[in-house]
Amino acid sequence: MGLLDKIKNIFSNSKLQTEKQEEKTTTVAAIQTRYGKKLSLSSEEKAKLVASLTPREKETFFILLGGYSLKETAEQLKIGYSTVNTYQTAIYKKLNVNSRAELIINYRDMCEIREE
Repeated sequence: MGLLDKIKNIFSNSKLQTEKQEEKTTTVAAIQTRYGKKLSLSSEEKAKLVASLTPREKETFFILLGGYSLKETAEQLKIGYSTVNTYQTAIYKKLNVNSRAELIINYRDMCEIREE
């Protein structure tokens, strides 16, 4: 086994360990619904997850939660469509959802918190 093979082996092992750790930390109990999964989270847990978003992601989150499209969100925030798409991807990952439907199903009660 050459040096290059050893390096590749080290990187592949560390990548597998990282993926296993991420799986452990992001596992959340969920119930499958017609439109996506419904997470079993309390309001405090939801608030903690939303607090983990960056300020710009939070702005995007609340606009998307309001039902606006990515194009409309980009216009409101005066940024590019691809940037909003990047924020959306980060939001979905941090909040453990896979679609806009799941986002709304699980976090629609957060809209009321923002208005207060």
